[in-house]
Amino acid sequence: MPELIGQRTTSIDATAAVRTMRGGAPARMRGLAAAQLIVIIGIIALLAIGAWWYLGGSGPASTGTTTAPAASTTAAPDASQVPAPEAGDADLTVDQLYKEARSAMSENRMVVPAGKNALEYYLRILAKQPDDTGAKDALREIFPFATAGVEDQINQGNFDEAGRIMALLAKADPSNYTLTILRSKLDLKKKQNDRDLAQKAVADAAAEAAKTRTAQAPAASGDTTAATAETSAAAPAGGTTAPATASEAPAAAAAPKPTEVAKATPPPAPVAPAGESREVRVLTPPRPSYPPAAVRNRQDGWVEVEFTVGADGSVQNAHVTASEPARVFDREAVSAVQRAKFDPKMENGQAVASTLRRRIEFKLGN
Repeated sequence: MPELIGQRTTSIDATAAVRTMRGGAPARMRGLAAAQLIVIIGIIALLAIGAWWYLGGSGPASTGTTTAPAASTTAAPDASQVPAPEAGDADLTVDQLYKEARSAMSENRMVVPAGKNALEYYLRILAKQPDDTGAKDALREIFPFATAGVEDQINQGNFDEAGRIMALLAKADPSNYTLTILRSKLDLKKKQNDRDLAQKAVADAAAEAAKTRTAQAPAASGDTTAATAETSAAAPAGGTTAPATASEAPAAAAAPKPTEVAKATPPPAPVAPAGESREVRVLTPPRPSYPPAAVRNRQDGWVEVEFTVGADGSVQNAHVTASEPARVFDREAVSAVQRAKFDPKMENGQAVASTLRRRIEFKLGN
């Protein structure tokens, strides 16, 4: 019996071992399968990320690279002939317009050239976002520089360019009193230019007529001298020398001399003195400082300053003619005008003094 019991125990242990081995193998297989599944999922994820990057980022670049040679084989344009893209195209976003506007201000392109200046960029921003306070504040800062640019264009006779800038300023602040003054000055300058052109045409016609008369006078005196010489030469051929000479003497005395003909010709009309004539040019516009008290009280206003630009370009006798509110911004406005730089007025090439009036705006952002 003990032996049988021992054999039975041994067979039971062997059976249990076999079952354990059969149960452990599937567990290990399941573990290996799970690991392989994780690896496969990771590979699929990497492939998906790579495909997204290729199609979304590098796809257009590769397409442009492959199509570029085909375009160059047909007609490769010179880089100097390709026009630069317009920075103010309608498809620019507000952020892009802000970037272009800041770049234009840093390069002092406040109002020129047309389409690529800070004034137009900020106006386009307001067209897209009418309540954009940043663009409104920037336009207030640009306004004094823009009005100075308008005046400079008027003084140079560029009336179309001055009208273009004023039309833009009217969009930014249509009720600004400075625009009214500039429009009046533009009209006066146009009329003065028309008068100058008419006077120049009359002077040119008079000079041409005088030149023609001067050219005809020597020809007339030459004909008279030739006729006298022919008469004196014909006298010996007739055989009567002395009587012929005596009879011809009165005729020779009556003939006018070249000097007398020249004296009889009226002198040419005086020509107006040549030289540049223009109004005062603004080299450095007034840049007023905001009074601290007005900043604390959130006050806006304006000051109208009258002053004289001397023949040497200096600012003289600057004083306030009107202000709103009274005496709040007067001192800063006068100081700003005195610090400004001007090129004096020219009349026929001579620098002369002239009196100007400027309206200085003081506005805080909302």
